[in-house]
Amino acid sequence: MAPATKTSLQGENDSDRVERLYQTVARKIAEMVAQNRHEPGWRLPSERELSEQLGVSRPVVREAVIALEVKGMVEVRRSQGIVVLPEPPHTMNFIGLGADIGPGPFELLEARLSIEANAAALAAERMPAEAMVELESYIDQMHRENDVLLLNENGDRSFHMLIARSSGNAVIASLIEALWQQRDNSIMWRKLHEHIHAPSIRPLWIGDHYAILSALRLRNAEAAKRAMERHIKNVMNELLEASENGQVEFVETQIVGRQGHSNRKSEESK
Repeated sequence: MAPATKTSLQGENDSDRVERLYQTVARKIAEMVAQNRHEPGWRLPSERELSEQLGVSRPVVREAVIALEVKGMVEVRRSQGIVVLPEPPHTMNFIGLGADIGPGPFELLEARLSIEANAAALAAERMPAEAMVELESYIDQMHRENDVLLLNENGDRSFHMLIARSSGNAVIASLIEALWQQRDNSIMWRKLHEHIHAPSIRPLWIGDHYAILSALRLRNAEAAKRAMERHIKNVMNELLEASENGQVEFVETQIVGRQGHSNRKSEESK
């Protein structure tokens, strides 16, 4: 993921501050909306198209769109893609767009990918047998937790935190705890999960946890590391696909609609 950029914001005492990359991209998308929203038939490109136009990764675009959702400028709707909401009565404050609402969801996942994978490798060598029994109980808990939005599931958090503590490294454990705390408090994380249909992806993620546990039981550090990496990458991919699928559905609906209209015109001309 690209590094943050420095920018000076009005009203701040510091001479400058680090602006997250998604905030910079959010500004560009907001300017695009302001310049084109009154053009007949205009709509925002898909996230994939925005990624290509702006020269940044899809996760960064996804985070920028979430930031604009939080600001009330756009909304991601299933089968419609990114919808520009009615113009607010006041002018969009681009300075306000830079207000830090915390790290983006993919920023957090990228950090977890690096730290938790290595924690799993250490835990494979150091975790006591009774802790592995406890891990399995957390997977059982995940089976029982049925929150539609995947936001209040304690089994998942407990599973990952036990592995962090079992690494035997207090610094690693505290870093992972901090990352999960930021996730739990993140308005952007919550907004992103509004687009996730939990029942369809829960079996995949639970399967990932069984794979991690199997590697730990084998005391195979490299396998445990790979299993954790695969799990977090699966989470990242599913979060991306959640928005992409909605936009693909919208395009397909538009194509089918145009085809139906064309067929009706052909029938009328006969």
